[in-house]
Amino acid sequence: MNPTYKGSIELLRDFWEGRSASFEKDYGIRQKGIVKLVREAASFIDGKFVLELGCGPGIVAGFYPRKADVLGLDFSLLMLKRAKRRIEKVVLGDSLSLPFQNEVFGVVTCFFMASDYAAKASILREAFRVVETEGAFLYADYSVGDEHWMLRREVRPALGDSCDIHIEGDKELSEKLENVGFNVEEIRFIGFDAEFRLERYVKSRAEFQRLKEVNQSLWRRLKTCVANGKIEREFILLIGRK
Repeated sequence: MNPTYKGSIELLRDFWEGRSASFEKDYGIRQKGIVKLVREAASFIDGKFVLELGCGPGIVAGFYPRKADVLGLDFSLLMLKRAKRRIEKVVLGDSLSLPFQNEVFGVVTCFFMASDYAAKASILREAFRVVETEGAFLYADYSVGDEHWMLRREVRPALGDSCDIHIEGDKELSEKLENVGFNVEEIRFIGFDAEFRLERYVKSRAEFQRLKEVNQSLWRRLKTCVANGKIEREFILLIGRK
């Protein structure tokens, strides 16, 4: 579990409930990539009974093919209230212990949720349990080459703050999926550019100047991003089969 949350699911839930409104407003930094991701995943989702783990406010599912029968699961009631505007069926539940019988869903998706967890095995085991035999498991998250999180993971610690997100490479993720029983059929990388906004990395101009004092190289990188107005983002998509 993310050290910020001290191992507590309750604290993690409180964190996301507190961000339910702001998270939805700032999804523009991911929107172009989400559209590309869903396009890559559409052939697996279309016409299937789909469980989306950690659906949040339903932003990703809002782009799914209309023929997909989607059930969104999240442990945040506030997130689910927002998701109802995009997903007809939602359920309050924990991805570490799903409230479903075995082999219920044709497809299970896990998009941008598992990086909150250092230990992902329980999430993956539960996904394997509830997906049908020969069903698909679609796992997407930020790649190790995603410039946004590369910067966040350097800037915040340089300023004495934490940046507790657990991003892993394709080999690590493949091994974890295979360890619970999935056959990883394909790995895809989805690249796109996004608008750069300095406030995503530093909290004030004073903090930006302090970064110059503690790490000039990193400060210059941010200055370059400000001048360019863009950052290069990348998601990873693993396609698993039971």
